[in-house]
Amino acid sequence: MKGVIFEIRRFTVHDGPGIRTTVFMKGCPLSCWWCHNPEGQFPQPEPWTRTEKLDGKVFEKQMIIGQEWIASDLMTEILKDRVFFDESGGGVTFSGGEPLMQPAFLMEILSLCHKHGIHTAVDTSGFSPTEDLMKIA
Repeated sequence: MKGVIFEIRRFTVHDGPGIRTTVFMKGCPLSCWWCHNPEGQFPQPEPWTRTEKLDGKVFEKQMIIGQEWIASDLMTEILKDRVFFDESGGGVTFSGGEPLMQPAFLMEILSLCHKHGIHTAVDTSGFSPTEDLMKIA
């Protein structure tokens, strides 16, 4: 099973208990004007321009936001941080975008995390079919 991820952020401390790895998943059915991660709204990898200013000069960086991951490869990446989870009571938080835009992939990676004894959290808007919400509850 493949999913589209736009960032894996290590050593996060505000997305759940302990030291965490936050996996940002692409796709969101909402278009909130206050969105913290607008690059995560479109569900597929996409070109993106990041603009930054330095000493009055404008610099633009072109990039592709989002990459397809196989669940087992993502699990291998998550396990690199296991020592931090074990020492701090941390784990993995799935955020986005909206993680429940990719329900089958989310369920597969949650299952793999649980098999490895890793605490999980899902940062969701709740804007999803009830049956998908019940599966992750």
